[in-house]
Amino acid sequence: MRQPRSESAFDYRLNFAALAAAAVMAAAVAPPVAMAQEYPDRAIRVIVPYPPGGPTDTLARALGEGFRERTKYGFVIENRPGANTGLGGLACKQSTPDGYTLCFLASTTVSLNPHLYANLRYTPADFAPVSNVATTRAIFLVNKGIPAANLKEFVEYTKKNPEKMNFGSFGLGGETHLMIEWLKSKTGAVMTHVPFTGFAPAIQAFDRGDIQVMAPIAVPPILDRMEKKQATGMFILGDNRADNVPDLPSVRDLGLPAIGFNTWFGMLAPAGTPKDRIEKASAIIREVVAQKEFVAKFMTNSGFVPEAGTPEEFRKFLENDYIKAGELVKLSGVKLSAE
Repeated sequence: MRQPRSESAFDYRLNFAALAAAAVMAAAVAPPVAMAQEYPDRAIRVIVPYPPGGPTDTLARALGEGFRERTKYGFVIENRPGANTGLGGLACKQSTPDGYTLCFLASTTVSLNPHLYANLRYTPADFAPVSNVATTRAIFLVNKGIPAANLKEFVEYTKKNPEKMNFGSFGLGGETHLMIEWLKSKTGAVMTHVPFTGFAPAIQAFDRGDIQVMAPIAVPPILDRMEKKQATGMFILGDNRADNVPDLPSVRDLGLPAIGFNTWFGMLAPAGTPKDRIEKASAIIREVVAQKEFVAKFMTNSGFVPEAGTPEEFRKFLENDYIKAGELVKLSGVKLSAE
């Protein structure tokens, strides 16, 4: 198996800097008539690396409506699920960098996959940051049959009953897998990983008692199970509490070291997209996400925390996130091969 080319944080910064310079040059040499056109003057194709109907797809479509209200042109969503969001990332890389393809990608796509896959067909340098949009908080969810009221009791129970303890993820190498591996390494908890193809089969297995632990986002179906005492939300598997479940402690509240990593979703573009179009798209997205009504309707209830920022702010975030993701993957020991 071919090992991936290692990239230092310095290389990564240079890649993003080179992209920014290329965008400026592209804008400078563009024909005057083309640059004089109002952007956008037609609908924008947005690649989403998840199936239709899920919370991420719904959020992308809501952003498109906000875009339409401000420019008269919305989004045409192209769902490209598969390969741990890698198919969406590859489709983004291969798209024309003219500002009419944007990509609503995730931490899995941009930060984790380059460390996980030995022969991934894209790198973070293939994307130009537009704006981050949201982060999420994962709940450490425990089956109601586990006799543990807190993390200490839970860890002790897993050590005494290792054969009874399975945790489910939404895919090998994703955040729902790697963050529980991180917890195991920091607490000594003993659990066996059982990967699923997504949320639906994992929650069904959890309800049946086939798995005892999950780390889903704080979305209504999970909160409903907690309210009905069908499952125990023990804590937030992240450094900060979640707004929609403020009583649950974070890992730092429990005295554990900071993870430094959260699942995020953000808008990117193919490398080489003109800087002026990236700046305008970013400004519109930030304006949409700044609306309280939008956040209440499309984000808070789905477990999203708004995090919109400028292309430069997003670039700096991605540099740091890439390093943190590498540390998480190294800790897990997971290595995969892309098809």
